[in-house]
Parts: sequence; structure tokens; C-alpha cells
Amino acid sequence: MKISDPVQRETVRATTPRPTERTPFPARDDLYQPDAYGRELLSSLMRAQAGASLAVLLPAITLIALYPLLAVLIPRLASLQVEGLPLALLVLGGGLYPPLVLLGYWYVRRSERLEQRFVELLKEQ
Repeated sequence: MKISDPVQRETVRATTPRPTERTPFPARDDLYQPDAYGRELLSSLMRAQAGASLAVLLPAITLIALYPLLAVLIPRLASLQVEGLPLALLVLGGGLYPPLVLLGYWYVRRSERLEQRFVELLKEQ
């Protein structure tokens, strides 16, 4: 086979027919309708997700900005050393990651619970 030869294409079809009858799920279909109910469901989920994001973002920003702010306000803190290593290296290089990982874990768990409640709400309809 040369490089310039056209590639033969082949169509693959399923051997078993697809089911034609769908299980009705009116609440899920309501999400895609341009009425007030579908918009309200989606907007409530988005508001809850935005609240969860802010609940994680504000402590994370505070945690990240706290040491540099303290170093500016207390200049001796910037030159302090622990075991021969600068305190800034210990705090910014290692002390921030465990709380940020915990915040990330908490955020993932909270967003999964929000989505699960949303799915349960859809199943109730």
C-alpha cells in the first residue's frame, strides 16, 4: 500500500436493534424547556454551586494572603528563621498546602452533595 492510496472506510452497525421506547423522565425534559420551572431548577443549582465556590474561595484567599500581609505589617517576621530555614519558605512552601488540600476536598464533597440533591429533586418530579 502506497502512501497516496485512499483509505478504505467501513461502516460498523450494531447487531442488536436499539430500543425505540424511552422511559419518560419529565423532570429532566423540563430542564431543557424554555419555561420558568426549568430555568428555576437550573438557576437554583447554579446559585448553590456559586455559594459553595465562595465558601471555599474566601478562606483560601485569606489563607494565602495572610502571611505576606503579616510580613509587611511585622518586618521581623520576614527575616525570622526556623532550624536555619526562612519562615517564609516553611509557611508558603509547605504550610499552605495541607489546608488548601482540605478545602479542595471539602469543596468536592459539598458539590457532589449538591448535585445529588438536585438529581433526587429531579427524580421526585
